[in-house]
Amino acid sequence: MSNPIQTVNSAPSYITEFIHTNLSQLNEIFEKEQSERGPGCMRFLCSQETNKMDVSYMDHGNMCQILREDSWMSLYQNIPQDKKLFFVQDIDLNSVFLIYI
Repeated sequence: MSNPIQTVNSAPSYITEFIHTNLSQLNEIFEKEQSERGPGCMRFLCSQETNKMDVSYMDHGNMCQILREDSWMSLYQNIPQDKKLFFVQDIDLNSVFLIYI
């Protein structure tokens, strides 16, 4: 992934609305998958244009397929205590949003 990292105050509204509407189910998926597969994050691959929102749990091995291992480890180690990382890839904007829940 060669996109530069930019800091924004919020993700697009269609993403935040989806997360807030489905937060309970997303937390359940995260907890179940983490207990079975080990540390990781939730990945959202989304497009507002095509109304797509693919959600999956990404463990260490999966994340190292889309990020360099040192980048993933740095990102993972900097997740605030008691937070979950939602790694959101917006296809339309060609952007990644890191959301801590």
